[in-house]
Amino acid sequence: MNKDTTTPPQTSWTITEEHVGTRLDRFLTTQIDTLSRASIQQLVSDGAILINGKAASKSGYALRLNDRVQVQTLIPSSAVKNVVAQVMPLDIVYEDADLIVINKAAGMVVHPAPGHYEDTLVNALLARYPELKSQQEDLRPGIVHRLDRDTSGLLLVARNLQTQAALIEQMKAHQIEKRYLALVEGVVSLDRGSIDAPIGRDPRNRQQMTITSIDSKEAVTHFKVQERYQHHTLLLLQLETGRTHQIRVHLKAIGHPVVGDPTYGTGRLRYGITLHRQFLHAYQLRFTHPTTGATVELEAPLPEDLQSILDQPEFL
Repeated sequence: MNKDTTTPPQTSWTITEEHVGTRLDRFLTTQIDTLSRASIQQLVSDGAILINGKAASKSGYALRLNDRVQVQTLIPSSAVKNVVAQVMPLDIVYEDADLIVINKAAGMVVHPAPGHYEDTLVNALLARYPELKSQQEDLRPGIVHRLDRDTSGLLLVARNLQTQAALIEQMKAHQIEKRYLALVEGVVSLDRGSIDAPIGRDPRNRQQMTITSIDSKEAVTHFKVQERYQHHTLLLLQLETGRTHQIRVHLKAIGHPVVGDPTYGTGRLRYGITLHRQFLHAYQLRFTHPTTGATVELEAPLPEDLQSILDQPEFL
Protein backbone atom coordinates (compact mmCIF):
# COMPACT_ATOMS: atom_id res chain seq x y z
CA MET A 1 0.00 0.00 0.00
CA ASN A 2 0.91 3.44 0.44
CA LYS A 3 3.86 4.02 2.39
CA ASP A 4 1.42 3.67 4.76
CA THR A 5 3.21 2.40 7.06
CA THR A 6 4.72 1.03 9.01
CA THR A 7 6.73 -1.15 11.01
CA PRO A 8 10.27 0.20 11.52
CA PRO A 9 12.76 -1.36 9.10
CA GLN A 10 15.23 -4.02 10.17
CA THR A 11 18.64 -2.49 10.89
CA SER A 12 20.95 -5.47 11.48
CA TRP A 13 21.72 -8.61 9.48
CA THR A 14 24.03 -11.60 9.45
CA ILE A 15 25.18 -12.28 5.90
CA THR A 16 24.26 -15.64 4.40
CA GLU A 17 25.64 -17.35 1.30
CA GLU A 18 22.97 -15.69 -0.84
CA HIS A 19 24.56 -12.26 -0.36
CA VAL A 20 28.26 -13.12 -0.24
CA GLY A 21 30.18 -10.81 -2.58
CA THR A 22 27.37 -8.24 -2.82
CA ARG A 23 28.38 -4.59 -2.41
CA LEU A 24 27.40 -3.20 0.99
CA ASP A 25 25.43 -0.29 -0.49
CA ARG A 26 23.59 -2.51 -2.95
CA PHE A 27 22.68 -4.97 -0.21
CA LEU A 28 21.27 -2.25 2.03
CA THR A 29 19.14 -0.69 -0.72
CA THR A 30 17.40 -4.07 -1.09
CA GLN A 31 16.86 -4.36 2.66
CA ILE A 32 15.75 -0.81 3.59
CA ASP A 33 13.32 0.53 1.03
CA THR A 34 13.40 4.09 2.41
CA LEU A 35 17.10 4.59 1.65
CA SER A 36 18.68 5.40 -1.70
CA ARG A 37 22.18 4.25 -2.53
CA ALA A 38 23.38 7.87 -2.20
CA SER A 39 21.94 8.06 1.32
CA ILE A 40 23.66 4.81 2.26
CA GLN A 41 26.95 6.11 0.93
CA GLN A 42 26.52 9.22 3.09
CA LEU A 43 25.80 7.02 6.11
CA VAL A 44 29.02 5.12 5.45
CA SER A 45 30.88 8.45 5.39
CA ASP A 46 29.19 9.33 8.69
CA GLY A 47 30.48 6.11 10.25
CA ALA A 48 26.89 5.03 10.90
CA ILE A 49 27.15 1.60 9.25
CA LEU A 50 29.10 -1.09 11.07
CA ILE A 51 30.62 -4.30 9.77
CA ASN A 52 31.36 -6.72 12.59
CA GLY A 53 31.24 -3.88 15.09
CA LYS A 54 33.53 -1.49 13.21
CA ALA A 55 32.60 1.42 10.96
CA ALA A 56 32.51 0.34 7.32
CA SER A 57 35.38 1.93 5.40
CA LYS A 58 33.68 2.03 2.00
CA SER A 59 30.23 1.59 0.53
CA GLY A 60 31.58 -0.83 -2.07
CA TYR A 61 32.76 -3.33 0.55
CA ALA A 62 32.12 -6.89 -0.66
CA LEU A 63 30.14 -8.77 1.96
CA ARG A 64 31.54 -11.98 3.43
CA LEU A 65 29.84 -15.00 4.94
CA ASN A 66 28.63 -14.34 8.51
CA ASP A 67 29.48 -10.61 8.38
CA ARG A 68 27.36 -8.71 10.88
CA VAL A 69 25.96 -5.55 9.29
CA GLN A 70 24.42 -2.88 11.55
CA VAL A 71 22.86 0.45 10.56
CA GLN A 72 22.92 2.80 13.55
CA THR A 73 20.74 5.53 12.05
CA LEU A 74 18.68 5.83 8.87
CA ILE A 75 19.30 9.56 8.47
CA PRO A 76 22.48 11.04 6.97
CA SER A 77 24.11 13.72 9.14
CA SER A 78 23.60 16.36 6.46
CA ALA A 79 19.83 15.98 6.46
CA VAL A 80 18.49 16.90 9.91
CA LYS A 81 19.85 20.45 9.95
CA ASN A 82 17.74 21.28 6.90
CA VAL A 83 14.40 20.58 8.63
CA VAL A 84 12.65 23.69 9.97
CA ALA A 85 9.33 24.36 11.69
CA GLN A 86 6.60 25.64 9.37
CA VAL A 87 3.16 26.84 10.36
CA MET A 88 0.63 24.92 8.28
CA PRO A 89 -2.98 23.89 8.94
CA LEU A 90 -3.47 20.53 10.63
CA ASP A 91 -6.71 18.65 11.25
CA ILE A 92 -6.25 17.36 14.81
CA VAL A 93 -8.64 14.49 15.58
CA TYR A 94 -7.25 13.68 19.04
CA GLU A 95 -4.49 14.99 21.29
CA ASP A 96 -3.28 14.70 24.85
CA ALA A 97 0.04 15.09 26.65
CA ASP A 98 1.47 11.94 25.06
CA LEU A 99 0.18 11.63 21.53
CA ILE A 100 -1.67 13.20 18.64
CA VAL A 101 -3.83 11.78 15.85
CA ILE A 102 -3.90 13.79 12.64
CA ASN A 103 -6.40 13.54 9.81
CA LYS A 104 -3.78 14.02 7.10
CA ALA A 105 -4.81 15.80 3.95
CA ALA A 106 -4.05 14.27 0.57
CA GLY A 107 -1.01 15.87 -1.02
CA MET A 108 0.97 16.24 2.22
CA VAL A 109 4.19 14.24 2.57
CA VAL A 110 4.57 12.79 6.08
CA HIS A 111 8.25 13.44 6.75
CA PRO A 112 11.24 15.06 5.07
CA ALA A 113 13.66 13.06 2.99
CA PRO A 114 16.95 13.99 1.35
CA GLY A 115 16.12 16.65 -1.22
CA HIS A 116 12.67 17.39 0.25
CA TYR A 117 12.89 19.16 3.61
CA GLU A 118 9.89 21.51 3.52
CA ASP A 119 6.08 21.47 3.51
CA THR A 120 5.79 18.07 5.20
CA LEU A 121 3.70 16.99 8.17
CA VAL A 122 6.84 16.94 10.32
CA ASN A 123 7.57 20.59 9.48
CA ALA A 124 4.03 21.45 10.61
CA LEU A 125 4.31 19.33 13.75
CA LEU A 126 7.57 21.03 14.78
CA ALA A 127 5.80 24.40 14.61
CA ARG A 128 2.73 23.31 16.59
CA TYR A 129 4.49 21.01 19.09
CA PRO A 130 7.94 22.49 19.86
CA GLU A 131 8.76 19.63 22.25
CA LEU A 132 9.22 17.39 19.22
CA LYS A 133 12.41 19.29 18.43
CA SER A 134 14.09 17.47 21.32
CA GLN A 135 13.41 14.20 19.45
CA GLN A 136 14.87 15.47 16.21
CA GLU A 137 17.73 13.04 15.91
CA ASP A 138 16.28 12.12 12.54
CA LEU A 139 13.74 13.37 10.04
CA ARG A 140 10.75 11.66 11.67
CA PRO A 141 10.33 12.96 15.24
CA GLY A 142 7.22 11.42 16.77
CA ILE A 143 6.21 9.51 13.64
CA VAL A 144 4.89 6.02 14.39
CA HIS A 145 3.64 5.04 10.93
CA ARG A 146 3.22 6.70 7.55
CA LEU A 147 0.75 7.35 4.78
CA ASP A 148 1.59 8.03 1.15
CA ARG A 149 1.45 11.64 0.02
CA ASP A 150 -1.82 11.16 -1.85
CA THR A 151 -3.48 9.01 0.80
CA SER A 152 -5.60 10.91 3.30
CA GLY A 153 -6.69 9.95 6.79
CA LEU A 154 -5.68 9.05 10.32
CA LEU A 155 -2.04 9.18 11.35
CA LEU A 156 -0.67 8.55 14.85
CA VAL A 157 2.12 10.76 16.24
CA ALA A 158 3.89 10.50 19.62
CA ARG A 159 4.82 13.61 21.63
CA ASN A 160 7.68 11.96 23.53
CA LEU A 161 10.17 9.16 22.99
CA GLN A 162 8.61 6.83 25.57
CA THR A 163 5.22 6.98 23.87
CA GLN A 164 6.77 6.59 20.45
CA ALA A 165 8.67 3.46 21.53
CA ALA A 166 5.52 1.97 23.12
CA LEU A 167 3.38 2.62 20.05
CA ILE A 168 6.02 1.18 17.73
CA GLU A 169 6.03 -1.97 19.86
CA GLN A 170 2.24 -2.16 19.51
CA MET A 171 2.68 -1.78 15.77
CA LYS A 172 5.21 -4.60 15.64
CA ALA A 173 2.87 -6.85 17.62
CA HIS A 174 -0.04 -6.05 15.25
CA GLN A 175 -1.96 -4.49 18.16
CA ILE A 176 -2.79 -1.26 16.33
CA GLU A 177 -5.78 -1.68 14.03
CA LYS A 178 -5.76 0.44 10.87
CA ARG A 179 -8.67 0.30 8.45
CA TYR A 180 -8.87 1.97 5.06
CA LEU A 181 -11.57 2.68 2.50
CA ALA A 182 -10.66 2.16 -1.14
CA LEU A 183 -12.67 2.35 -4.33
CA VAL A 184 -11.27 -0.22 -6.73
CA GLU A 185 -11.66 -0.99 -10.40
CA GLY A 186 -14.01 -3.84 -11.27
CA VAL A 187 -16.57 -5.76 -9.24
CA VAL A 188 -15.00 -7.85 -6.46
CA SER A 189 -16.82 -11.20 -6.33
CA LEU A 190 -15.91 -12.29 -2.77
CA ASP A 191 -17.70 -10.58 0.10
CA ARG A 192 -14.53 -10.73 2.16
CA GLY A 193 -11.08 -12.23 1.93
CA SER A 194 -7.39 -11.92 2.68
CA ILE A 195 -4.39 -11.28 0.48
CA ASP A 196 -1.23 -12.95 1.81
CA ALA A 197 1.69 -12.22 -0.51
CA PRO A 198 5.22 -10.99 0.31
CA ILE A 199 6.24 -7.55 -0.92
CA GLY A 200 9.69 -6.31 -1.92
CA ARG A 201 11.36 -3.71 -4.09
CA ASP A 202 10.65 -4.11 -7.81
CA PRO A 203 14.05 -4.91 -9.40
CA ARG A 204 12.95 -3.30 -12.68
CA ASN A 205 11.78 -0.07 -11.04
CA ARG A 206 13.37 0.76 -7.69
CA GLN A 207 10.69 3.38 -6.95
CA GLN A 208 7.96 0.72 -6.92
CA MET A 209 7.12 -2.34 -4.87
CA THR A 210 5.96 -5.71 -6.12
CA ILE A 211 4.97 -9.18 -4.97
CA THR A 212 8.15 -11.21 -4.95
CA SER A 213 9.96 -13.93 -3.02
CA ILE A 214 13.31 -12.13 -3.41
CA ASP A 215 14.38 -9.79 -0.57
CA SER A 216 10.74 -9.44 0.43
CA LYS A 217 8.75 -9.27 3.66
CA GLU A 218 5.51 -10.90 4.72
CA ALA A 219 2.46 -8.81 3.87
CA VAL A 220 -1.18 -9.55 4.75
CA THR A 221 -4.22 -7.43 3.85
CA HIS A 222 -7.82 -8.28 4.78
CA PHE A 223 -10.74 -6.84 2.81
CA LYS A 224 -14.52 -6.65 3.07
CA VAL A 225 -16.90 -5.41 0.40
CA GLN A 226 -18.83 -2.34 1.51
CA GLU A 227 -20.67 -1.60 -1.73
CA ARG A 228 -20.71 -3.00 -5.25
CA TYR A 229 -21.40 -0.73 -8.20
CA GLN A 230 -21.68 -1.47 -11.91
CA HIS A 231 -17.96 -1.00 -12.62
CA HIS A 232 -16.36 -0.51 -9.20
CA THR A 233 -16.31 -1.81 -5.62
CA LEU A 234 -15.90 0.05 -2.33
CA LEU A 235 -13.71 -1.97 0.05
CA LEU A 236 -12.95 -1.73 3.76
CA LEU A 237 -9.39 -2.95 4.27
CA GLN A 238 -7.47 -3.86 7.40
CA LEU A 239 -3.72 -4.24 7.49
CA GLU A 240 -2.07 -7.04 9.40
CA THR A 241 1.35 -5.79 8.30
CA GLY A 242 2.52 -2.36 7.19
CA ARG A 243 4.66 -2.65 4.08
CA THR A 244 5.40 0.12 1.63
CA HIS A 245 2.46 0.59 -0.79
CA GLN A 246 0.94 -2.63 0.61
CA ILE A 247 -2.74 -2.01 -0.15
CA ARG A 248 -2.02 -0.68 -3.61
CA VAL A 249 0.28 -3.59 -4.53
CA HIS A 250 -2.06 -6.24 -3.14
CA LEU A 251 -5.14 -4.85 -4.85
CA LYS A 252 -3.29 -4.69 -8.15
CA ALA A 253 -2.30 -8.33 -7.66
CA ILE A 254 -5.93 -9.50 -7.41
CA GLY A 255 -6.90 -7.50 -10.49
CA HIS A 256 -8.70 -4.70 -8.68
CA PRO A 257 -6.32 -1.72 -8.48
CA VAL A 258 -7.29 1.42 -6.57
CA VAL A 259 -9.21 3.91 -8.69
CA GLY A 260 -6.99 6.81 -9.77
CA ASP A 261 -3.72 5.08 -8.80
CA PRO A 262 -1.17 6.18 -11.44
CA THR A 263 1.51 3.76 -10.23
CA TYR A 264 -0.24 0.45 -9.58
CA GLY A 265 -3.46 1.03 -11.48
CA THR A 266 -4.33 2.34 -14.91
CA GLY A 267 -4.41 5.93 -13.66
CA ARG A 268 -7.23 6.49 -16.12
CA LEU A 269 -10.63 7.58 -14.89
CA ARG A 270 -13.69 6.43 -16.77
CA TYR A 271 -17.47 6.67 -16.57
CA GLY A 272 -17.36 10.40 -15.85
CA ILE A 273 -15.27 10.17 -12.65
CA THR A 274 -13.03 13.16 -11.90
CA LEU A 275 -10.35 12.54 -9.27
CA HIS A 276 -6.82 13.90 -8.85
CA ARG A 277 -5.36 11.12 -6.69
CA GLN A 278 -5.93 7.51 -5.72
CA PHE A 279 -9.17 6.74 -3.87
CA LEU A 280 -7.58 5.56 -0.62
CA HIS A 281 -8.35 6.88 2.86
CA ALA A 282 -7.15 5.81 6.33
CA TYR A 283 -10.62 5.59 7.82
CA GLN A 284 -10.39 4.04 11.29
CA LEU A 285 -7.71 3.67 13.95
CA ARG A 286 -7.81 1.63 17.16
CA PHE A 287 -4.98 1.32 19.70
CA THR A 288 -4.24 1.07 23.41
CA HIS A 289 -3.07 4.30 24.99
CA PRO A 290 0.45 3.57 26.31
CA THR A 291 -0.01 5.71 29.44
CA THR A 292 -3.62 5.19 30.47
CA GLY A 293 -4.21 1.72 29.08
CA ALA A 294 -7.51 2.91 27.62
CA THR A 295 -8.67 1.79 24.18
CA VAL A 296 -8.73 4.70 21.74
CA GLU A 297 -10.99 4.33 18.69
CA LEU A 298 -11.14 7.07 16.08
CA GLU A 299 -12.76 7.56 12.69
CA ALA A 300 -12.22 10.10 9.92
CA PRO A 301 -15.01 10.38 7.35
CA LEU A 302 -14.15 10.43 3.67
CA PRO A 303 -12.87 13.83 2.55
CA GLU A 304 -14.98 15.81 0.12
CA ASP A 305 -13.11 14.83 -3.04
CA LEU A 306 -13.68 11.12 -2.35
CA GLN A 307 -17.19 11.41 -0.94
CA SER A 308 -18.29 13.35 -4.02
CA ILE A 309 -17.43 10.32 -6.15
CA LEU A 310 -19.69 8.05 -4.09
CA ASP A 311 -22.45 10.65 -4.23
CA GLN A 312 -22.67 10.07 -7.99
CA PRO A 313 -23.40 6.31 -8.17
CA GLU A 314 -24.58 6.67 -11.76
CA PHE A 315 -20.89 7.05 -12.72
CA LEU A 316 -19.75 4.03 -10.74
